[in-house]
Amino acid sequence: MAFTSIIAHHIHRASPESQVTSNLRADGFTTQGTLLECAQELKTHFIRKGGKQYGRFSDDTANFPLSAWLKEYREGRLGFVSLSHKVTSNLALEIEKTTSTLDGYLFFIEEALEAGQYLSIFLAEHQHAVYLDAELDLDNSRYLDTAGFNLAAKVHINDWESGDSATYLTLLKTRGDKDLGDAFAQAVGFSDKYDIKADTSRFLDIVDNYSKNLDEQTARVTRTKVVDYCLEQSKAGKPVVLNELSETLATETKQGAPNDFVRFVETRQAEPPREFIPDSSQIRNYVRISGRNDALSMSFASECLGKDIEYDAEKDVLTINNIPASLKSKLLKHLKRDSE
Repeated sequence: MAFTSIIAHHIHRASPESQVTSNLRADGFTTQGTLLECAQELKTHFIRKGGKQYGRFSDDTANFPLSAWLKEYREGRLGFVSLSHKVTSNLALEIEKTTSTLDGYLFFIEEALEAGQYLSIFLAEHQHAVYLDAELDLDNSRYLDTAGFNLAAKVHINDWESGDSATYLTLLKTRGDKDLGDAFAQAVGFSDKYDIKADTSRFLDIVDNYSKNLDEQTARVTRTKVVDYCLEQSKAGKPVVLNELSETLATETKQGAPNDFVRFVETRQAEPPREFIPDSSQIRNYVRISGRNDALSMSFASECLGKDIEYDAEKDVLTINNIPASLKSKLLKHLKRDSE
């Protein structure tokens, strides 16, 4: 855990007609104890949340000034506290343009890791609860909801500064007040949403073509290891690095050289990315086929299709052979009960 700077400010608007007010903290927190636990919880829940968007800063720094302020900060011309003040005040101005109400806390968390430096912004709120005190009387309490936030952003600073990435800015804007979400995205300066679903689909097509050159057992292991690696990276909030994946496949399958998969990707794409952010749902469904309606739920390994499971598209009929023993037992019991 390497949180280097943390600060938070309060933004409040009681009604659509009232003015947005902000209470700005004068200095950063001391990065220790409970504060570090709070920061870690915000980070962990951010990684786990779905629906994130990936892109970059807008080039229009006049209307989206965060990237310009961040550049000044990195060059030592602006302090961390001043940077957070500017962003908070700018968010307050964007919220003024809406009818949204809010009573939240804007956290700014800077982190230095082996993989690079990051700046994260979270908009969290207090929640109310009741508890029993020592005399077993009910009392009220408030706590910071580090899991239920719907607005956040994360900048991979090294990727942004290098100019080699189109996905260095991650935006979380899920559910809730759309106008408030748009105001947050405006204050962050999010631009050029990246289509990770299309990218993942292209990647899985390449994996399919690569697997066709392998024997059946190696192909099955390869597809499984691709899924395992991608999901592990996604769970950790990291991109899929093709060189790492290529080395992993060579090690796990004991086939070929460490760079075989990367070379194959290069034959299929003119300018293959060094890394990409996978769409977890597509990755999970790559080795499993599933579906459900109100009366039926089914899931099976994709390798079963054409073997134990056959689908007739013209008749829209699915035939299952080698039924699992537990399912067979339940079916027989059900048939016997109905016949009595």
